[in-house]
Amino acid sequence: MRGHAIRAARTFTVKLSLLLAVLGLAVPSAVAAAAQPARAGHAAPALGVDWRSATIALSGPVAGASEQINLTGTIHVTVVTSTGADGGGTAQVISSLGNTSGVGAVTGATYRFVGADVDRVTVPPNPITPLIVLPTFLQITPYVPPNPIVPPNPIAPVRVLVNLTAAGGIAGIDAEVIGLGGIDNT
Repeated sequence: MRGHAIRAARTFTVKLSLLLAVLGLAVPSAVAAAAQPARAGHAAPALGVDWRSATIALSGPVAGASEQINLTGTIHVTVVTSTGADGGGTAQVISSLGNTSGVGAVTGATYRFVGADVDRVTVPPNPITPLIVLPTFLQITPYVPPNPIVPPNPIAPVRVLVNLTAAGGIAGIDAEVIGLGGIDNT
């Protein structure tokens, strides 16, 4: 299990490093474009980058492979939006589970949930909010030594909701356990 957690941490670190590298390339070019004087009849393209992070407590039942699991823990979500002159753009949602586990309702066994996920979503002008993302994580079963990752994996036990402004900025971040009803995109 420690190997899985280390691998998940490395994957998150690599993805976060790539995100920071992309931001490092995008922000200086936006600053340089803004610093140049506008030419008559040719407006410089507008580029807006907004980011926000939140750590959110999770609690609720999820449907496991063989029993209901009462999940508790945290999820850390970072959202980066990039908008263009037309108001459309992209949103990158980086989700990683904190100390998250679950207790089987029938057996009382402890399940572990680990991982990180990056989702990139195209945002239209005047975006419809909330933007809904279903990150996938790994469920580690307690039954067979040494705690293997067995199907169904990866799973999506959490729904991340990102509220956007009309201009594509970030107004808020929330997350919730999907529950026993399964995936509902409403």
